[in-house]
Amino acid sequence: MPHPTVPYVLAAPGYLTGGSDWELLTEWLLRGHGWRNVSTIDYHTFLASPDGRLHVGLDRRGAWTWHLHATGPAGRVWEATLGAHLPVEYVTALVESLLRPDNRPVTDVLGPLHAAGWTADADAGAHTAVSPDSLVRFTQEDADSPSPYAWHAACTLDGYTWWTAAFTAHTPIGLVSALTRSLASPDPLPRMAIGTPMYRCGPYTRLSQTDFSYADEQALLEARITQARHHRRSRPPAGAPTPPARREHRTRMP
Repeated sequence: MPHPTVPYVLAAPGYLTGGSDWELLTEWLLRGHGWRNVSTIDYHTFLASPDGRLHVGLDRRGAWTWHLHATGPAGRVWEATLGAHLPVEYVTALVESLLRPDNRPVTDVLGPLHAAGWTADADAGAHTAVSPDSLVRFTQEDADSPSPYAWHAACTLDGYTWWTAAFTAHTPIGLVSALTRSLASPDPLPRMAIGTPMYRCGPYTRLSQTDFSYADEQALLEARITQARHHRRSRPPAGAPTPPARREHRTRMP
């Protein structure tokens, strides 16, 4: 845990700010959404949704990696693998897209990136979006591609890869879109001043002063946990009958 007196800064672009405190995600799931800690010796953290269908894991073997996947009768049906230097806010947005899906159809996963000024690579053999600073590339493979991943992205500086993200073919499209929307966002992210910007990222990272503090970060987390608990309590149980629509009684005017 960071010390409460450590100052914070606002850093942008978000994809260069580092992972931050992973408990901002895990505590939200455990205490707010009622997930279970089913960690094994291979994982520092491995959480399961109350129905056991969704899993979020932080693998600390070698390079830290987030794993999001859903399981069904036939086993694992999709998986997202995310480097731990991807901001925890972005990973949380992906998980939230599963818990509270937006039912609006997604027609263009790369659309938010292109709208934010990311450019296509005309020489690539797939649909791409490259960040304005050329540090992040997001690729959407064609349907007949031999790649095991339908979508993948990487943040690379001077030959060093800070993070990668990869999604198998059956990953919910809303989850993939949650990442492109996060990457496209111009909003800075609060980070501890110590250790920011990350090594090699200085020339590309914009920092500004802020009054935001560790206490504020924890207060926001507690508010999100309270909101999640309220949403769970107000949601009807699975299989509950839908109440009949109320019939409006009208008084006939003479």
